[in-house]
Amino acid sequence: MKQYNITGMSCAACQARVEKAVSKLPGVSDCSVSLLTNSMGVEGSANSSDIINAVENAGYGASLRGDGQKSKDNTGTFSQSFSEAEEALKDKETPLLKKGL
Repeated sequence: MKQYNITGMSCAACQARVEKAVSKLPGVSDCSVSLLTNSMGVEGSANSSDIINAVENAGYGASLRGDGQKSKDNTGTFSQSFSEAEEALKDKETPLLKKGL
């Protein structure tokens, strides 16, 4: 199962939207999105770039885990750099909502 980091989700509807967008792709046999951990697991033969594009087209950010973005520390847990944590917390929905007003 390939693991992805997902950014921009704030509610269960966001989670469902990402899951639905990725599940539609040919070659995806299973997709599981976690709002709590901002992550997604995908099984199947679909290309990673197609999966990332589907998430981005749904309005969210995605990156492949283990793609130089997270590394294990000495305790065996994953540590995240400050800039990655800051990016994950950035509010991307409010500017879009303001633009529509």
